[in-house]
Amino acid sequence: MSVLHIADTGFFVALGAPDNQRYRRVRTFAQRNGIVFAVPERVYEELTTTDTSESIEIEAIPVDAAIDDGWVRIAEPLDYTNPAVSKTMDGIQRYIANADGRPADEIERADPALGALAIQALSSGDASHAYIYTTDIAAGEGAETVLASDGYGDAVTFVNGFRFIDDLLSEEK
Repeated sequence: MSVLHIADTGFFVALGAPDNQRYRRVRTFAQRNGIVFAVPERVYEELTTTDTSESIEIEAIPVDAAIDDGWVRIAEPLDYTNPAVSKTMDGIQRYIANADGRPADEIERADPALGALAIQALSSGDASHAYIYTTDIAAGEGAETVLASDGYGDAVTFVNGFRFIDDLLSEEK
């Protein structure tokens, strides 16, 4: 069985452009370790949506460059007919809402999609472990908590995206 590495919008925003040291270190880490980060479709949409009302030219969208380099892929679509996927998304959305003190319907759906992708892969047997790299503490903790309540506590690890990047940068020194 394989290990699934899932990354969120904030993680890629923290990396910056392909010429940025943070981006290069994560790319090198992924390539050396044979890791291909999966991004849920909702995350990919957040990363690639641009404001067309402004006439700004974008040379290359960093996530697309990572996909072209082979260390990132867009994940298979979430199967919302799978009760585990829907339950996980709802549970993480409620967890984030409680942690942030705001109504659940105001929580963006990309954050719960991280845990939903993990449960989809774990419950189908496509993965034996899922690492969720996010800069959103509530989303990461929510994914761990909700998946643990469904019996997947030992199969999911929240990786603080900022700390992960900082650790890679400090290894260079």
